[in-house]
Amino acid sequence: MIMAGYEYRGKKPFNNVYLTGIVRDKQGRKMSKSLGNSPDPLDLITKYSADGVRVGMLLSSPAGNDLLFDEGLCEQGRNFSNKIWNAFRLVKGWEVDDKLAQTEVNKIAIEWFNSRWSESILEINDHYEKLRISDALMSSYKLVWDDFCAWYLELIKPAYQQPIDAATLASTITFFERILCTMHPFMPFITEELWHLLKERKAGDDIIVAHWPKSEKINTEVLAAFPLATELIAEIRNFRQSKGLSPKEAIALKVRTKGTSKSLTLFGDAIMKLANLSSIEAISEKPSDTFPFVVRELECFIPISENMDKEGEKKRLTDELTYTKGFLQSVMNKLGNERFVSNAKPEVVAAEEKKKSDAEAKIRAIEDALTSL
Repeated sequence: MIMAGYEYRGKKPFNNVYLTGIVRDKQGRKMSKSLGNSPDPLDLITKYSADGVRVGMLLSSPAGNDLLFDEGLCEQGRNFSNKIWNAFRLVKGWEVDDKLAQTEVNKIAIEWFNSRWSESILEINDHYEKLRISDALMSSYKLVWDDFCAWYLELIKPAYQQPIDAATLASTITFFERILCTMHPFMPFITEELWHLLKERKAGDDIIVAHWPKSEKINTEVLAAFPLATELIAEIRNFRQSKGLSPKEAIALKVRTKGTSKSLTLFGDAIMKLANLSSIEAISEKPSDTFPFVVRELECFIPISENMDKEGEKKRLTDELTYTKGFLQSVMNKLGNERFVSNAKPEVVAAEEKKKSDAEAKIRAIEDALTSL
């Protein structure tokens, strides 16, 4: 390739050469025809697509190590292609209402994802500069699967058979283009296809020659507040599942916290939408006839409804209290062992101390829950 570069282009074609380790099977054996552990690439492509095989290979190739190839990773790559395709179908399936005003949920969702994107692209660029190709893929993978598909699209998704506002759709198309550019080095075929399906383009406006997207201004306050919001949404969803409540049944949430919670201030409407809450009420005293739970610094309470099984909940909390007390005792025994405390690393002792404080806080929350029941 170097000689061809000088012959036909009159210059050196590249500066760096990236050498991978030996490709081995998942048992660590070298690929060979005699062992019969070397799959036919064309068969893999037929089964999982070219993009799926590329992603599978790169997921198994951390820098400096041999590649432990597992066909299951190609399946993961195919599933990832399906995820991107389904996200495209969702976005293109929305009807647009040019007169519809942008909601506060959509505004904060766009602000959050733009900052999250900018943060991620800096991380991805750093991986490329250090030739950590597998790490660059994993960062891109998480950005698409977790941040864009699991949270952003859910935040902005309109109600069933309802339109979306033009401003939100325009931002979403822009984000989708950036994501396709990010994934193009790993998945050139599906990204090129979707690049042209996403919107009308001029001849030659191909993703392969598109500019690499750049980081924009990062809103650190929004980024810092979002994880607590997602934890609260997940906890409420788990609560519904454990109580057998329908996701369509709106419930009220009462919250007690010290000071003002940025997560509730910025993402209150988003929490109400994704958790299907009828209201979020700030309180100063513990209310009666409620199910309490704790999410970081937030003490949360959900009023008991007729559809909830109080006796079943008492049994579940009692069992959980017994288990947590046993866990706390095991941690106390370890911390009470002078030999362990003097020989263990400070960070190990600190981790055990945190387990102790977390278990004590959980026990208090469970006891409060049982008292309220």
